[in-house]
Amino acid sequence: MSTRRQLWLWTILGVAAAWIAAVAGIMIFRGQRVTAEKVVGYLEEKPLRSLSVEERARRIEGLAARVNRLSFDERQKFRLEKRIRRTFLEMTDAERARYLDLTLPRGMRNMMDAFNQMPPHKRKQVVNRAVIELSRASEQGDRVEMEKALGDENLKKIAAEGMKAFLSEANSQTKLDLQPLIEQVQNILQMGR
Repeated sequence: MSTRRQLWLWTILGVAAAWIAAVAGIMIFRGQRVTAEKVVGYLEEKPLRSLSVEERARRIEGLAARVNRLSFDERQKFRLEKRIRRTFLEMTDAERARYLDLTLPRGMRNMMDAFNQMPPHKRKQVVNRAVIELSRASEQGDRVEMEKALGDENLKKIAAEGMKAFLSEANSQTKLDLQPLIEQVQNILQMGR
């Protein structure tokens, strides 16, 4: 074969190999991307109640690692899943505290980053919706069930992490826009006393 044909053959093979590698990389990346549905699937794979203490600890660590890899929007979808509430209620107090230790700092930072990046009109919509949801949950008594499950120490931990993220991560416009939500949370906490 002439050197010119060999050069063309090697060029074509090189381009084909590059395309195959790129397609494989994209497929691998998509498979590794964590979504709310995948995390719920992870929860349903092995319910906590069927595991030993050591297996439960590993499972909770795995859950926290997956939750921490969720984007802000995916984390919001995950938060709304009823299965996470059931799993959280199945956890012991120590397990809940560990899960919160693993997920709260990252979640609060992600939330503040997302709020900082939102256009002001969208941020206000999100805050208004959150205020309405908090009011509704408070009126329907959903809050009481979760408060009992969380316990005072975990509630304090959530409030402290939230305020820390609010004060250190939120820009001034975000702080102004979040004020109604902060006031609603304060009202709910005062009613619970």
